[in-house]
Amino acid sequence: MQIALFRRFGGSFALLIFAALSLAPPATAIETVALKKYPHLALPVPNPMVVAKLPYGKTYQVTHPQFVLQFFFNGKNVMGFIFKRNTNYPIYLRWCFFKSCEPSPYDYKSAIAESYSPPFDQNFFEVTFPPQIQYNFQGLEFSAWN
Repeated sequence: MQIALFRRFGGSFALLIFAALSLAPPATAIETVALKKYPHLALPVPNPMVVAKLPYGKTYQVTHPQFVLQFFFNGKNVMGFIFKRNTNYPIYLRWCFFKSCEPSPYDYKSAIAESYSPPFDQNFFEVTFPPQIQYNFQGLEFSAWN
């Protein structure tokens, strides 16, 4: 029965399958999103912020009087893009031990950009988690002062 149907409709069936497969878009496992191309996809967050309240897998935007940046936080590292920056001021990231980001001796401060030094506007930055620290931080704060 199947052989008879294939002989009768085989050519048109094969043509139909080929047409359907050629019109389908290619499947990709990972969709890449460029921060520079899609600036409206970032969620505005307060500065300082509680790490546990950040939705997983999103891009966030911090607006500060001296800079505007977007970043992605994967639990350990912070990667992002600086949209606007006043080069008179440095940009620092402080990993806060407490959720409220009150100063603590366990905080860790990392420089994203020093005064008059790269990265400038429209540049990428990355801050890696300090490997010597054996505990997790509860907050993040971006600042322009030491």
